[in-house]
Parts: sequence; structure tokens; C-alpha cells
Amino acid sequence: MALRAVMKFLSKANSSDDCVEVRCNYTDYLPKVKAVIGPATSEVSIAVARLLNINLMPQISYSASAKILSDKIRFPAFLRTIPSDTFQSKAMAMLVQTFGWNWVGTIASDDDYSRSGIDSFISEAENLGACIAFQEIIPFYSSDQITTSRIKEVAKTIINRTRVNVIVMFGRASHVIELFEILNTHNVSKIWIASDSWSSNNNITRMEKIQNIGNIIGFTFKSRNISKFRDYVKKLSIHSTGVNTFLKKYYMLYNFCTDEQNEDLDSCISDAKYLLKYNEYQNMSNGKELQYLENAFLLNNIEPGVTSSIQWSVYALTHALQNLLKCNEGICHRSSDFAPWELLQELKKVNVTKEGNRIQFDSFGDFISGYDILMWKPIKGKMAFGHIIAEYDIQKNKFIIKDSRFNNFKNVVSKCSSPCQLGQLKLSSEGQHTCCYDCVNCSSDTFSNTTDAQQCFHCSEDEWAPAGSASCNKKYIIFLKWTNAFSIVLLIFSALGIVLILVIIVIFIKNINTPAVKSNGGILSFVMLFSLMLSFTSVYFFLGKPNDVTCKFRQCLFGISFTLSVSCALTKSLAILFAFNFNPANQKYLKNCYNPWLIISICTGFQVIICALWLIFNAPRADRDVRRLPKEILLECIEGSDVAFAVMLGYIALLALICFIFAFKGRKLPENYNEAKFITFSMLIYFISWITFVPVYVTTKGQFLPAVEVVTILSSTYGILCCQFFPKCYIILFKKEYNTTSSFLKNLYDFSLKSSKIISKSQISAQSSLSSLPPLSIKHNSFQKLDNINRNSFIESNRMKWIPRKRFSSL
Repeated sequence: MALRAVMKFLSKANSSDDCVEVRCNYTDYLPKVKAVIGPATSEVSIAVARLLNINLMPQISYSASAKILSDKIRFPAFLRTIPSDTFQSKAMAMLVQTFGWNWVGTIASDDDYSRSGIDSFISEAENLGACIAFQEIIPFYSSDQITTSRIKEVAKTIINRTRVNVIVMFGRASHVIELFEILNTHNVSKIWIASDSWSSNNNITRMEKIQNIGNIIGFTFKSRNISKFRDYVKKLSIHSTGVNTFLKKYYMLYNFCTDEQNEDLDSCISDAKYLLKYNEYQNMSNGKELQYLENAFLLNNIEPGVTSSIQWSVYALTHALQNLLKCNEGICHRSSDFAPWELLQELKKVNVTKEGNRIQFDSFGDFISGYDILMWKPIKGKMAFGHIIAEYDIQKNKFIIKDSRFNNFKNVVSKCSSPCQLGQLKLSSEGQHTCCYDCVNCSSDTFSNTTDAQQCFHCSEDEWAPAGSASCNKKYIIFLKWTNAFSIVLLIFSALGIVLILVIIVIFIKNINTPAVKSNGGILSFVMLFSLMLSFTSVYFFLGKPNDVTCKFRQCLFGISFTLSVSCALTKSLAILFAFNFNPANQKYLKNCYNPWLIISICTGFQVIICALWLIFNAPRADRDVRRLPKEILLECIEGSDVAFAVMLGYIALLALICFIFAFKGRKLPENYNEAKFITFSMLIYFISWITFVPVYVTTKGQFLPAVEVVTILSSTYGILCCQFFPKCYIILFKKEYNTTSSFLKNLYDFSLKSSKIISKSQISAQSSLSSLPPLSIKHNSFQKLDNINRNSFIESNRMKWIPRKRFSSL
């Protein structure tokens, strides 16, 4: 019907034919009609616009909002007094984002308007981070049976998708009604975002139990004050219809199509069986009563947005004609014989303000007016949609809130997954929507301080966080403090060792000329005690807050002092070995070669060189270890060069091993003065301590690592102190009768006598062995040799009784 009417509009003026004259050039072609206002729907507008393009006849639509109509290459003569669906879709997507909904469903009727609008919405919503749970299309041009079956499938999808609480719908009002009827039987309540096609449809508001369907947020075109138009409607009379075809159809609808109001209105009105009834109605005498009812019905069904758009269309066309015809105060200075394209050019230039509303078309032929956002509210079991809660400003791209209830929708949750809490990370599965995810706790030492975090952030080096943390905690700085209980115990043992050394020094000074002190090395004992005191002192550098000075000083102090102590012990063991276990013939030579101070200097000097090279090339230093311990920063000394550290300890171990070997060879000495035996025991304690130290040191972590070495230092130092000095102190203090020269000589004599008896017994045993042999032929000179051997052995045995005394006293 619309295309048939367009063909009449395009027919040549002053012609009885309703056909378009065929021409190659329509520049000067004058049709019967110069401009068209309408149609209402996008589908019909698209079809009509293609025909009107022949003459570039201006077409102004008041409700066709399809995006495609903004294409001026395809529709150069199309204009509209409403925004394009591009802006409506953009506003809907922005509304979804504003309320924090990211899991929405979409439904559209299968027509150009609905498909274009829903596709634009999906694109805008996804750009803003929302996800589309489902996209349903309801056929429009199919049979009623197919359409109904499809609507039931859509309803089933909505019922099953319980997490989808927001649905955007571009569609026909008839489709909405049928869908809501099905959903009402299942008590489904959602948030419905309605496009302008059904956001203010009265047939939907009159549905039974419509209030149970949920909240409906509708988008309508921005309207102006239509009070004058409402007054005009109130004055309409049933007997003053004249040629008002629209009013005639309304009367028929109201009186004869009451039962059909949910069906297509045009189908009901065009039914010929109602025409006779209409003629009978014109002769009724109760016109006043009917007029009241009719006017109330009309007023209740006025759509302000559409009405305003129609008025703006008329205003725009009026101003364009005035400009084209050069009209002023009712007088026009140009003939009405003009081509449609001339009027189109004037329409594009229209820029006037009417009652505070600017009437102007943009470069796409669209009218930038904005949208009113309606919230349907229940009234007496029905729904009313006249309550505006916000406006959408297209140019500023923002909502202007008119009612605080607009913000109440933020409490509605429509998300695929529950929001991830602080300390959690969104983890999407492959193939899923980005809005559907699992919430996973942030790993240790990471955090997230926002909900729905896309990633967890690493804490800084001096911070830590448990799994699932929303913030980081400062790491505690730890080291082996002086006030630590274990440190106090170590300090007590170290101080006790120093006190014992001082006591021993006092004792030795008072008894410096006694055999016990002389047999312990004399002056050499004081050097050894001083080195042990330094070893005990080095313990203090292992405790407390590390710094570069203490880190460098502690290892070198211990290494050099303990090397000095072991060197002294080595010298003493060599002296004992030279005195008792070497051939007397070599005594003079060995005595000349033996220089204890030179030996000590050389042995200690090597350690000094090792430590000096260590300090020069890669010295120990203080370090902040932020990775070893999860919650603490460990202040510690790192050795710099582990090789140098190992060489230092290895060198001490080498000297101790040599000392142990020499001392072990001289272990069978006089009972009360057996220095070699005590040196042997002290070296054994040293080896046990440091062999244990290695695996414990490697496996220990944390602030108590220095304590491992301190314990080893104390045990090895106490080993030397106890084994080599305590026995002498015991003799000096409690066995004074043994600390005399006569007792010392007697002890040596007994040792020499015992040694000679052992030799004699071994000789007698050897002679007995010889006598038991079978008779042999022995010459006289053989007996003479044997006699000489026995004599020499006896002389040697007697000499052994005195030589040791001489040797020992000479040391």
C-alpha cells in the first residue's frame, strides 16, 4: 500500500495518470507531491525511500530509526526528526555498563529495524566489556505457528539462563506480548531494556499480571511540551470528523475492535464488515457520553515522543518551504512550481529553535535530540510508562538523572560469574566468554586490590603477601640480635672462655718457673693463650646487626688467631717428637734446626696472606637477602669468595692434621707430663667440630646461620683450652707435689726404666727364639758378633735411662 501511494506521489503534476513519467533527467520534473512525512517503521521507510530517490523527493520520518537510513549514498533524500538507532544502541550499552551488568541477553524481531538495532547494541556492549549470553531472533514474516513456536523456544532459553537478569529487546509489540504471556506462567522476573518500538506501547501495559514480569526500562525519543496538542484532542467531536480518516479509523477501533486490540490494528480496521456499523453510529444521540469516553481513551494513548517528532517534521518542512518560496508574513514571492530536490536543499539548511528545542539535521540527515529513559511502574494492577527517570544527551554522551530511583538498578546483579573479591584473580577458560571466569586466589607474594582483577601484582622485594591477599605486608628485618636467647648463651660461653684464659694466664705467671709451665711450652703458652682469647673475641663479631666492617673482620680474626693457636700446638708436638722419638745420633742436628718462633711465624704468615688476598679481591660484605625467607629480610654476611673461605678453613685443617700426626706419634710419654696426648685429644675435638659444621652450615638458613659457625668456633677453642691447659692448672693447683723438679726427674726416670725393660724383654724374647732353632754350624766369629750385639744393647739400654732427661731439660 505504501509503495502504491508513493507511485501516486511521484506521478507528474496536473496529470490524471498515477504513473511516473520515464525520463533520463528528472531535474525539472514536477511531481504531484513535493515532500513526504513518514512512514513510521524502518522497513517501510527503506522501501519508500528507494522510490523517492528517483526525484530526490524529501522524506521526513518521525520514527524510522534504522541505522542504514543514515547512509546518504543509498538514501540521499531521507531525513528524520529522531536520532539513529546507533545512538539508542550506544545509550543502551552505556546503561548496561553504568549498572555493572556484563551478562545480558538480546532478543530481536526479524526485521531491518530490530536486527540493525540489536547488532549495533551487541557491538557497543562488547566494546564496553559486556558479554552477550544469548542472541535470539523471532521471525516476523513467517506463519503464526512458526512464530509462536520460536517464541516458546526463546522463553525456554530465558527461563534456563538464571544468571541472565537483564534482557535487551528490539522487537514488535505483538512479539513482546506473546513472550510475556508465556513468561508470566513461569513467574519469570527480569530487567527488560525496551527499544523505542515497544517502550511506550499501551497494549503491553494492559496485559494481565504485567507487573510480575519485572522492571521495564524504556527508551523513547525526547519529547517536547505537547499540552496544546492534548487540548486539541480533547476538543475533537464524533460528528466533526469530516475527511479525517485517522479519526474515523479510531472510532471504528474503539467501538468494534475492542476484542482485537492486541492484534494488528490495521487488519481490524480494514475489515469491511465494520463500515455499516460505523454509518449507524453517526446517527446516535448519546454523543456527549461517547465523546467523553473517546477523548479519555485518545489522551491515554498519546505517545509524547512520536507526537513531538511529527510536530518537528512539520516545523522543519514549514521553515524550508518559507525559505524556498521566500514567504514573509503570509506572502510568498516565488511560485510553488519547484522541483523536490530544491526543497531538499532547503531542508538540510533548516536551523531554528522552537519552544526551546533546536530543529536541525546533521550531515547524515538525523535529528540530534536525545532520548528519554522511562521506568514502567505498576498502578492498580496495570503498568504506566510515563515516568521519566533519566535523559540521554547524545552530544555529551552521558545520562542526566531525573529521579534517584535510576540508581536503584545498580543493586541488580546480572553477571556470568560472581565478582572476584580482593586478593583474587579472574581466570577465564579457553572458549568461554571473557565475562565467565573462575576466581583464583593470588599466589604468595602477589596481591590484587580491586574486585574482578585481571592480574595479580607482585609485591616489592621488601614486602610479602600470603596467598589471596589484597595488599602486601612489610617484611621484618631479622639478624642474630644480641638480645636473642641463643646469642646470650653464646656470649656467656665466649666471655667464660676469656675469663678462664685470664685466670690461666695469672696462674701460669705465678708458676712460670715450675716444671708444669715449662713442659707446656713456657712463653709459648702465653702466645697460645692470647690466640685463644682472640678466637673467643671473634665470636662477638658474628652477632648483632651485620655491616661491612664486622663481616670482613670476623672471619679474618678467627682464621688468623686460630691458625696461631694451632701453630703453637704444632710446635709443641714437634718439640716432644724431637725429644723422645728420634735417633739420639740426630739430636744435635734437630736441635739446631728446631726454631719454634720461625715455625709459628711461617705457619701464621701463610694464613695472613690468604686473608689479605681474600679481602683485596672479593671480601666478605653485609647483604640484604630478600628471597630466602618468605616473610623476613635477612641481614647477613656473605663470604664474598667461597673459595677463599674454604681455603682459609682448609689451611687450618691441614695444620691441625699435621699437628695431630706428630702428637699421635709422641702419645706414650711420662704420665703427668704427656703433652702429646692432650694435643691429640684437642685436635680430635677440632676435627669433630668442623666436620659436623660443614653439613649443618650448608643446610641451615635464616638468622641462626652465624650461630652455627660460632658454636663450632667455641667447641674447637674450648677443646684446645681444656685439653692443653686445664691438666696443667690441675697439677699446679691440686697436685703441687708433682710440680717439683725432683718429682719431674723421678717421673722421667721411671719412664726411662720402663722403656729399658721393654727393650730387654724384647731382646730376651729374641734370644729364646734363637735357642729354639735347630742346631746350626756356627763359626767362632759369629759368636763373637752376637756377644758384641748383646753388649751394645745393654749399653744402649743404660744410656736410655739418662739421655731423655738431658734432652727434655734442654728444650
